[in-house]
Formats: sequence, structure tokens, C-alpha cells
Amino acid sequence: MSPRLPWSGRFDRYLLGVFFVLVIPQFLVGFISPPTTSLTGIQLGILPVASAWEWTDYVVGGNNDEDDAIGRKTLSDAEISDLRVRDLKRRLTRSHGYSPNELDRMLDKKELMAVLSKEEMKLRTKYRNKQGRKLLWKALLIAIMCIVSIVGWPLWVQLSEVTAVNWQVYYDRKRHEISQCLEFRSGKGVVGVTLLAILDGLRFWLSLTVLLSWILPSASPYRRYMFPIPSLPIRPGQFMGEKVANGPLGRYGMNIAPMAITWSMGFVRGKIEYWTGKALSAAARLMRKEARSGETEEERKARKAAKKAAKRAAREEQERKQQEVWEKETERRKEAAQKASDDLFGAAKSGSGTQPGQDESEKQNDDSTIPNNDYDYAKREFEADMEDLDDMNDLD
Repeated sequence: MSPRLPWSGRFDRYLLGVFFVLVIPQFLVGFISPPTTSLTGIQLGILPVASAWEWTDYVVGGNNDEDDAIGRKTLSDAEISDLRVRDLKRRLTRSHGYSPNELDRMLDKKELMAVLSKEEMKLRTKYRNKQGRKLLWKALLIAIMCIVSIVGWPLWVQLSEVTAVNWQVYYDRKRHEISQCLEFRSGKGVVGVTLLAILDGLRFWLSLTVLLSWILPSASPYRRYMFPIPSLPIRPGQFMGEKVANGPLGRYGMNIAPMAITWSMGFVRGKIEYWTGKALSAAARLMRKEARSGETEEERKARKAAKKAAKRAAREEQERKQQEVWEKETERRKEAAQKASDDLFGAAKSGSGTQPGQDESEKQNDDSTIPNNDYDYAKREFEADMEDLDDMNDLD
């Protein structure tokens, strides 16, 4: 694994902060209120005209919101005063739904102007209230994301580091596999490694799709970039009797298509990985055979002798380490047995030192005819372990 640069940690932190403060709130605002497009700009080429604050318009092409369009095309009082009577009536009929009978009862132009001005004011108020709600949601989301990014900063840093480590491990493994394929000149290995990389990408795409399906609404434009998962539902209500099956609970189910696709990908990946390993192994054997085809008898004997010497040295090293382990274990058990003996007989010897007839008490304590089950059991266990050690040494 390549070492991280000193400035890499600070750069990751700055990049993560910018991502949370600028990108994530704009992305989440689209879930609550879709971005709006500007109707006053000029569309150039295939790039949709977008607001200066909504970068998602360049990704999904914006959304035609009728209320926003009507709110931006409302007439002011000065513009209404310049209209003719027929224009006033046409505006009231087409934009505000007035019937001819209602317009016939309005004989004065000032009355028509007052009614149209009132209706246009309603549309402007509705549009401003909607824009205010959008700005409020946007401010709340930005505030929440800032709080989460600041309070949970150690968690995000740890998450980014874990992700970087996992990616580095995956990259190193794939690079090693490709280098092995090139070293052994195996075309089948290259195909297998490529297929494994494609399957890993598809599995990651499927996992990300399942995760986002719990967040994105069904009408979200971002669903076009998600993994195409078929509908394969299992409805438990269908197995609970006719009454439940025909009721509302009978329509609820769980889509098992993601699990089936994941299992299928895992099964296919295992087969491809096994096939790739066999192809690389066969290529390695063929390369060794080709390398040994030009050997002489003396070179072959020298190679086999070196191989045997290496095996013998490895076996001796393993036996030496095993002997050291057994010696340490023997010393530990001797110390444990000695400590148990001192705990059992040391107190009796120290307690009898101040009383008369010390020699007689020591003789009684040292008498081997006094039964001591704990000490005898520990001694027998130690002797059995020593016999097993001697048997293993004889086998070696």
C-alpha cells in the first residue's frame, strides 16, 4: 500500500466539508421541491437553461413547474392599465377561468382592471409563498448538514479513511492479479480478471441502488441512473386466507429481485474466480515446464538438492520454534506447580515457627504420608505432560 502524503489528510477534510455544505443540500432539495428552470434565458445548444443556484438542472434538465411559470409571467398594475377591454377579458378568461356571463356583468373597464389586478396579486402571492417555503427548506437542510458535518466530523473522517483503505486494498489486489496474468502470459486470466471487475462494479451499483431506493421518491428523476431491478414481489397476505388476500394487506409485498440478483452475481463470481485460478495455475505450470525444458542433468540435480535443503532448513526451523514453545510451557507449569506447593505448605510452616516443638511440627509437615489431593493431582498432570513431551521428541 502506498503511503499517504502529509497534505492528503487536510485536503480530504476540506473536500469533504465542501461536499457536505454545497453539494449534499442541493442534492436533497431536489427530493422536496424539484429545481426550476429560467424561462427568460436563451437556450444554447443542448444545454438546458438553469438557475444560477440549481446545478441539478444541468444534470436532469430542470422541471417545468406551471405555478412558477405563471408566477413569473404575472402582470403589474402599470401593464394592466395599458391593456384594452378585450385583452382584459381574454386574460381573465384564459388565465383565471372567468366565464362570459361573469365578464358581461362587468361593464366598466376599471372594474375589469381591479378584478385582473386582484387575480394577478393572488398568483404573485402564491408564487412568493412557494419560493419562501423552498428557501426555508433549503436553509434548514443546509443548517442540518452543517451541524451533522461538524458534530460527526471524526466519524466522517474515519469513514473516508476506511473507504480509502478498502479501495487501496482492492486496487492492489487487482493490480497483483493483472501482473500475474501478464507474467504468466495467460489470456484466460486477463478475461477472468476483467469479468470479476465488471461483476464487482455491478454489485456495487446494485447495493447503491437498493440504498437509494429507500430515500428517493418514486417520481425522482435520479432513478434513471439506478440499477434496473425487475419486480419480483412476495406477498405474505396471499397465504393468510382469502379474506386477508383480498384486503389491503394482500397488496403489500417484498421485492426479492435484489436478493436473487445478488446471489446470482455471487454464484457467477465464484465460478469465474475458480476458473481464473485454474487458468493461472495451468499457465504457471506450463511456464515452469518450458523453463525446465533446457535444463541439463547436473542443473536439475542441483535444483532438487537446493529445494530439499530449503525444505530441510524450514523443517528444522519449525522444530526449533516448537521446542522453544514446549520449553517455555514446561517452565511455566513447573513454576505453577511450585507456586501451588508453596501455597499449600508454606502457611503451615510459617505458622508453626513460633510454637515450641518446632522440629516435631516440621517433621509432621514434611511427612509424605499426609494425603494432599490437590498437590497429587497437579503433580500427576505435570508428569503426564512431560511424558507426552518425551513421546513427541522420540517421534521427531
